[in-house]
Amino acid sequence: MQKKSLISLAGIILAVSSCTHLSSVQKSDGKTTSSVTRDGKFEVIPFLGNFTVKRATFPNGLKLMILKDPSSPTFAYQTWFKVGSRNEVVGKTGLAHLFEHLMFKGTTHHPEGEFDALLEQAGAEDENAFTSNDHTVYVQELPKDSFNLISGLESDRMVNLIVNDASFKTEREVVQNERRFRKENSAEGTIYQTLFETAFTEHPYHWPVIGYEQDLTLMSAQDARDFYERYYSPDRATIVVVGDVDEDRIYRKIETLYGGIPGKRTLDAEIKSDSEQTAQRRKRLELNTEVEKIWLAFKVPALNSPDSPVFESIQGLLSEGKNGRLNRALVDSGIATEVGSGSLSLRDPGLFLIEVDLQKGKSALLAESVIMRELERLKNNPVKPEELQRASNVMRFKFLERLVTAKGRAHLIGQLETGYGNLETGLEFQKKVYEVTPDQIQQAAQKYFDTSKLTVIVAVPKPKKAEKGAQ
Repeated sequence: MQKKSLISLAGIILAVSSCTHLSSVQKSDGKTTSSVTRDGKFEVIPFLGNFTVKRATFPNGLKLMILKDPSSPTFAYQTWFKVGSRNEVVGKTGLAHLFEHLMFKGTTHHPEGEFDALLEQAGAEDENAFTSNDHTVYVQELPKDSFNLISGLESDRMVNLIVNDASFKTEREVVQNERRFRKENSAEGTIYQTLFETAFTEHPYHWPVIGYEQDLTLMSAQDARDFYERYYSPDRATIVVVGDVDEDRIYRKIETLYGGIPGKRTLDAEIKSDSEQTAQRRKRLELNTEVEKIWLAFKVPALNSPDSPVFESIQGLLSEGKNGRLNRALVDSGIATEVGSGSLSLRDPGLFLIEVDLQKGKSALLAESVIMRELERLKNNPVKPEELQRASNVMRFKFLERLVTAKGRAHLIGQLETGYGNLETGLEFQKKVYEVTPDQIQQAAQKYFDTSKLTVIVAVPKPKKAEKGAQ
């Protein structure tokens, strides 16, 4: 059985209104981007096919992205904040995720519980939030007549949240229970955490997004208030709206609700970089698992590196579809039950991961030897064009699959706008995935799949305790 890609584990077209005036836009680097045009207060960005995204940037730094889609009388509303676990410091790990929970408590205008109650009454679906290494995101999907409601609630909690000792202690306990369930009582969670702790020694990617138990225990409500004051600001936020909406009305409402909130322009604290890895790092874990598991990680550049699109193609070649090389070599051969691979899309240099669940009785050592053999093939033998085309087609399908829903489209727009600095650059990177050549695959494999920069975590079943009375 094929495993879902790691990009989805760790841890995702539309109508355009007429324009009265179109012109090219001068980008911050001084280059003219002919594909980005202007319609009054909006920049207009080609998205997919004949559809576009409209972007506005307000004086306080807030960004607004709108994709009009009248096919359903609903809309998705997402707020992307450029803050995640990479912005934490030693001793305060997990604060970004804990604060995400606190954002659902009361404000000076809405007592605790009213936020959820009002949205439920309005028929909201998929109300949720998530925190990653680099971002914190709040998501909703509502009927089209509920825009005033959600924009009012979201603008209110951006600036008027109440963080008191009682709410802090309640949510901290919720997060600690979540940590025990997802990390301490989960083999995969433990492997994932150990892998990052081993691969990164100084950078904040070293610690888990959910944080460490001892740090959570020692945190206070004041820590959360300080975090809120520093990082929750319009100039760190991008609002994404996708659905049956009127762009001009949306603009005016956002301007009214958010325009008076001052941008804080706070800079990220200095983030340590890891020193270069020069030798393999390995750990062996005994866990509650029925079979052996092995995870391998190679250091790769940040998502905005010119080499990043190549890793998407390598993922397609190795583990996507029944013809993926690792699927054939490990699953079809009876060595493994599941295989996954992928490069995590991180703001700073990250990892290309390969994970394997073995068949019962098969060893991780055997799987590792097969994996290394396949990586050597990538280094030494150019991929045939027809195989690369197959991988490209699979990755294209996975990309388009994310765009089926308004929520998925909003997520992609937010991810590309915040991750790459602007949507058009992110779309260009995505386009390059389908233009990768066999030579690029071979060069990237030779450059990055260096065994001296490899981290390996092997998990084996815990020895079973002998039954009482056994001889």
